[in-house]
Amino acid sequence: NESKRMLYEACYRLGLSYTKSAANFVLVRAGARVDALDAVIAQRDLNVRNRSSEPGCAGAFRVGAGLVEHTKRFITVMEEVLCGVA
Repeated sequence: NESKRMLYEACYRLGLSYTKSAANFVLVRAGARVDALDAVIAQRDLNVRNRSSEPGCAGAFRVGAGLVEHTKRFITVMEEVLCGVA
């Protein structure tokens, strides 16, 4: 639950839409920025899956909401890519 809360807050802060979930993941919609995020995610060990090719999920990632440390790492990647933070 803590990981999901962190993801919801980060998405809100970064202007990304998302789908709340009762499951252990959050669907984050990055839109046209999905490719930039996907390139960085591919280089890191993150529990994130690009779902853009699935119907109704264009520009979306499925983000596992398990370990808080993993969630923090994904949020850091989102900030780096979307805000130019390095």
